[in-house]
Amino acid sequence: MKVTEEVFGTLPNGEKVTAFTLENINHTQVTVISYGATWQSFSIERLGEKKELLVQFDDLEHYLDNPFHFGNTIGRVGGRLSKTSYNLSGTAFTLTPNENGHVLHSSVNGFDTINWQGTARNMGTAAEVVLSHTFDDEFPGQLQMNVTYTLYDDDKLTIKFSGESTEPTLYNPMTHVYFNLAGKDADITNHELRVASHKHVEVDAETIPTGRLVENQHSKFDFAQLRKIGDDQFDDAWLLDEQRDEVGVIVREPVSGRTLTVDSDRNGVVIFMTNPGIKDHDDDWAENAPFTALAVEMQTLPDAVNHEGFGDIVLPANQVKEYTVTYKITD
Repeated sequence: MKVTEEVFGTLPNGEKVTAFTLENINHTQVTVISYGATWQSFSIERLGEKKELLVQFDDLEHYLDNPFHFGNTIGRVGGRLSKTSYNLSGTAFTLTPNENGHVLHSSVNGFDTINWQGTARNMGTAAEVVLSHTFDDEFPGQLQMNVTYTLYDDDKLTIKFSGESTEPTLYNPMTHVYFNLAGKDADITNHELRVASHKHVEVDAETIPTGRLVENQHSKFDFAQLRKIGDDQFDDAWLLDEQRDEVGVIVREPVSGRTLTVDSDRNGVVIFMTNPGIKDHDDDWAENAPFTALAVEMQTLPDAVNHEGFGDIVLPANQVKEYTVTYKITD
């Protein structure tokens, strides 16, 4: 294993942003930057050629203007919350809405705009980066967070979220990472997808969960078998099967055979497709632009605090709660 650190850029307030790169015996590299605890790169080397698997930026400036949250750690709560005011164990709090009167990715309280403290170490057959920060914001309680990226020699990467709060709080962190296994700007609708799920979350016109879980069979949401994603746009959540023989999500690029498997210890995944170029073009361009970025967001189902059966996203006071996501790339 090889571990390197370098300055990735400087924030407007003068703080340095650090890039930590982990490299295994296969020359697979994972780079994490301290700003937003962001997964900035995931590259493999085949026949002497380096291949980037993430949709990402190579400079800090773009991460400071990043409406799609490429690679960011999202929290305290990922996804959408349909309410802005809550009461947890007698403590009332109100969140600032940032999308049609709702809260998306924790709004102004997000993990993604903080420059975290990081350390890296080489453990022989694995190497890791640990990023830490204490959050004191609109959510109740001071939240001590650690996000740990660990790369192994078999091209497996794990991301572990560890949180402890001084008061009961909401807690549903995730990594907002986008993949394109064919390379930058390639059309990802040709990728194949499998999701170990029988139900998905029904949403309203503003993409807010209604509280209903709907059967996938005979619908565009049915990815029980590996199949081409196709032209349907997704910004949707699937309930992962609790008992599953294989991993939660498989993404395959059919030309190269390159395959990404993803699993976690939580009950949901959000799949989102976009083209980052739409930020810089008009609506006519966006309407005809190919989808080039596929987000795979492993988390407890969105808006869980407001819907029975969606999962528990309350972190009790003075208790450590940990979640882990595993990614593995094969050819």
